[in-house]
Amino acid sequence: MSVRPRAAFVSIVRRVNRVTAAELARRYRGGDLSPVDVARQALELAEREQPRLNAFITLQPDVAMAAARESEARYRRGEPLGPLDGVPVSVKDLVHMAGVRTTAASKVLATYVAGEDADVALRLKAGGAVILGKTNLHEFAYGPSGDVSYFGPTRNPHNVAHIPGGSSSGSGAAVAAGICPLALGTDTGGSIRIPASLCGVVGLKPTYGRVSARGVIPLSWSLDHIGPITSTVEDAGLALSVLSDFRMPDLELGRPARVGVCRELLFEALEAEVRSLVEAALPAVGEMREITIAHMDATSAQPVILGTEAAAYHLPWLNERPGDYDPTIRARLETGLSSRGVDYVQATRLRGLFVEAMYEALNDLDVLATPTTPIAAPRFGEVQTLLDDGSSRNTAGLLLRNTLPFNLCGFPAISVPCGRTVAGLPVGLQLVAKPWDEATLLRVAAGFERNRPAA
Repeated sequence: MSVRPRAAFVSIVRRVNRVTAAELARRYRGGDLSPVDVARQALELAEREQPRLNAFITLQPDVAMAAARESEARYRRGEPLGPLDGVPVSVKDLVHMAGVRTTAASKVLATYVAGEDADVALRLKAGGAVILGKTNLHEFAYGPSGDVSYFGPTRNPHNVAHIPGGSSSGSGAAVAAGICPLALGTDTGGSIRIPASLCGVVGLKPTYGRVSARGVIPLSWSLDHIGPITSTVEDAGLALSVLSDFRMPDLELGRPARVGVCRELLFEALEAEVRSLVEAALPAVGEMREITIAHMDATSAQPVILGTEAAAYHLPWLNERPGDYDPTIRARLETGLSSRGVDYVQATRLRGLFVEAMYEALNDLDVLATPTTPIAAPRFGEVQTLLDDGSSRNTAGLLLRNTLPFNLCGFPAISVPCGRTVAGLPVGLQLVAKPWDEATLLRVAAGFERNRPAA
């Protein structure tokens, strides 16, 4: 690889915080950029933004710079390891990395140091990614707002008076702030897609089981998904190809997408500006078909399953050190302790009905389209939100309303930015596809990304 003089690097690196992962790799190969200079700039930006955003719990500058130097040497030899070689990445602090704290944003694990890497950390390292550090989150991933953490709340880069969404709050904020083009998140009821929507970036929840969860602290074993938050759809696909055995497709669909729109519940009541932006965006997705989805009431099973499984995992700590939990998190976990076996069995039966209904609904469609969240990012402490039907609803419940059904069924889903409110707050469009068909999901999302109305 030929390398430009350092003065040229400095000029380019000053602008690199808005360069995608795919573009970074292309420019590394062409000698326009250096992984070392890019990593240094990313770390400097992370440090500079930390007082404002609080996106990170742990930064590892020495480890990141060592990885960047190794990446640069590989590019000089013409031997990059893959599409993320030399790309700055951050990782949600639920993911074990050997020798690094894994806190889950909690007092319970504030000093815990993992002894080995999670599978996803191993894959990132094997692909040459430059891991900057561990991002903040809603404590133990049990909340959609991102405002509860032993290390303090993360703030939305678009307006720090507003929440970033959770639970992958730090990952969403880090990408939205341009610190890194890619961050790893987890999603149990919307925890990748909600911060992606509220922070104006892309968030991909793969099919359940597509990405290994080994070595990731669970919230709910049967609902947890691991996936990327990125600046573009292409980057999300490249990340998925590194995190799993998924093969990145050509992002041209080649025909108009067949898109289902279910007005029942998913469009029932929205903030007025969210409705306006989503309705304006829908024609850019493809050919719309109004559909219904049977057994939507079965989504009430999701909180039962989540609460029961979360309580089972946390039972030893709840018995031994209940005072070390944030009170809101402890209350949710204790609610899960009251679930009966018959409640859990009934919830799993309802899940089966909903899975069958989703297969039927998507039978001759490419994707289902919904607003990712019915509301834009609320202010900190805003517990009720006024909607366009005149009702005032619980804010946390609204954040989860359109995302949690697709954890229950395990279908892949992606949130893509579709505009901003008058106040400059992002709004997301969610697309959902059949299990294991992330290729179609990404193609439709990429087509929308190209054709969406100007912000």
